[in-house]
Formats: sequence, C-alpha cells, structure tokens
Amino acid sequence: MQTEDRLDAEVGSLFARCPELCGFSVRGAKNELFVADIGIAPRLSAEQYGEIFHDIARTLAELLDDDPDASELLRGRTFARALQ
Repeated sequence: MQTEDRLDAEVGSLFARCPELCGFSVRGAKNELFVADIGIAPRLSAEQYGEIFHDIARTLAELLDDDPDASELLRGRTFARALQ
C-alpha cells in the first residue's frame, strides 16, 4: 500500500475510533512533528481528551516507524472529519 493511501486509511480509522474527534493539525520543523489544534465536540474531560491525543500520536508514530518519508505528507497538514 502506498504511503498516502495508508495515511488516508489510518486517519479514517482514527476518526472511526474517536467519534468526538472533529479534526487536528500536524506541525513541526525538519525532524520534529507534533499534533496541534485538536478539535473535539462535545467537550470532554481532560482524561478523555488525553486518550484521544495519545491515540492520534500513536497512530501517526506507527505510520512514521513503518515509513519515515510519511513525515513530508504529515507536516503542515490539517485532517478533518468528513460529514456524509
């Protein structure tokens, strides 16, 4: 599976696992990425928010472990739930 296709599948799975997640951004410099601007609705407790944050970080870390070149696809990108 190509990196972009896998990224789409992993992010889609993330949104399916976390129905409260509306979107998030990935920011960072050359060798450093971080998750930012996490949108969650309805408002959740700090613990629930932390669980979603860790799920996002774990999902992206696994993708980067398998394919370090994925960092170029992630950096500066915003992912949002698609309403259907």
